Amino acid sequence: MAGFKSFLSAVGHGFQAAFGWLGSKQGQDTIQGAEVLAAGIGTAIGGPGLGAAIAGVEVLINRGLQQVISVEAGAAAVGAQSGTGAQKAAAVVAYLTPQAHDTLVALNVAEPTAEQVQTLAKAISEGLVGILNAIPAPTQPAA
Repeated sequence: MAGFKSFLSAVGHGFQAAFGWLGSKQGQDTIQGAEVLAAGIGTAIGGPGLGAAIAGVEVLINRGLQQVISVEAGAAAVGAQSGTGAQKAAAVVAYLTPQAHDTLVALNVAEPTAEQVQTLAKAISEGLVGILNAIPAPTQPAA
């Protein structure tokens, strides 16, 4: 895919334009609707406990998304966006680790191991980066 510029790489170069939609009324309405839908499905399938568990996982994923974006934008600001994937990933995983632990405890994993916590934090980081890298960069500022 020569010449392909991903959404995530565009974040560092056009943070406000790429994410203007998230702050818009339409973006916030969409996010809120998805949150309500996810919690409702969880409650319908597995009772109130599953709805709360889904909400906790959603918070962890949203924090991961915010951190991926923050790290990418920060790297771009200092001219270190390229060739620093391992360092950026490590920063996101380190940020998510305590929250991943707390999420596992909230999901009734009585004593999460360090491996379980690291696996979850790493999976969220890698998954979000993969998703954002699969989205083409916007060709014009978000409305």
